[in-house]
Order: sequence, then structure tokens, then C-alpha cells
Amino acid sequence: MKTTVVPAQITSVEDRIAGNLSFKQLILMITPVFVSTAMFVLLPPFTKYRLYKVIISALIGLLCLALALRVKGRLVIEWIAMLSRYNLRPKIYVFNKNNTNGRTLPPKTRHIKTEKKTEELKAPALPRLAFSTGDIMSFENALGSPSADMHFIRSKKGGLRVHIKEIK
Repeated sequence: MKTTVVPAQITSVEDRIAGNLSFKQLILMITPVFVSTAMFVLLPPFTKYRLYKVIISALIGLLCLALALRVKGRLVIEWIAMLSRYNLRPKIYVFNKNNTNGRTLPPKTRHIKTEKKTEELKAPALPRLAFSTGDIMSFENALGSPSADMHFIRSKKGGLRVHIKEIK
């Protein structure tokens, strides 16, 4: 089977059906005729002339004609579709390198449960403080004094360092 490459200039040109009107424009201009006919037949009183049917048909006709206009070489309906796709996309992308998409994961191993003797539960060990309570109280008193020259410095890795430069 023989294949050929079609240049992008040929595929991007829109076909013109009648004059400068494309197929999409003709469909948009014919749509009000079919919608108005369906409204005339299906809305009560059936197949009778009423003012509300005319008003709705005229509004649909104006809307379809407005959507068939060209702005900067594109139809208004294409601009609306493009802008709505842009506005509906996520605004923030969160990169997660732990994503499993496209990875070959090793098969999960099954763990065989064995009975173990249960030991008595011990109370969890409390963390030991680096400073005693008296030291902490003296630090707080020093920070509260107006003569303390205290500076907060942000580190490059996101940490916060506190320096007390002078206590009188």
C-alpha cells in the first residue's frame, strides 16, 4: 500500500461551499430553519401562528447568525469553544514524581502470616527535651524583653533561624 505525506498547507485550508461560506457557516445558518419548524409543530397550540414562537425563532436565528461570523479568520463558535476549553482546564499543575503511570512495577510479594507471641505493651517513650524547664523560661523572658535584638532569618531550604543578638 502506497502512502504519501500531505503538506500542512493543504489540510489547513477550509473548503468553501458557496462564495465565501464554509460548510460550518452554512450549517449554522440553516439550523434556525429546522429548529423553528420543529417549534412550530411541537409547541402548543400545535401548527398555529403565535407571537412567542416568532420571537424565539428570531432569537435563535440571530444567535446562529452571530456564531457564523468570522473574526480574525475563525468562526465565533470556534473562538467560544477554544476559550471554554482554555478556561475549563486545571489552573494549577501539581507535579508528582511518585506517579505510577508508565512504570513497570514489580509484582507484590505475599506475606505469610505466622503466629507470634504477643509481648506486653509498653508505654511509648516520651521525647527528651534538649533544654530544662528553667532554661526555657529564661529564654521566654529574654524574648519578651524590649531590649532583646531578635532577628528571624529564612534559610535557603525553607527553615527559619532565630538570632538574639543583644540582651542588656
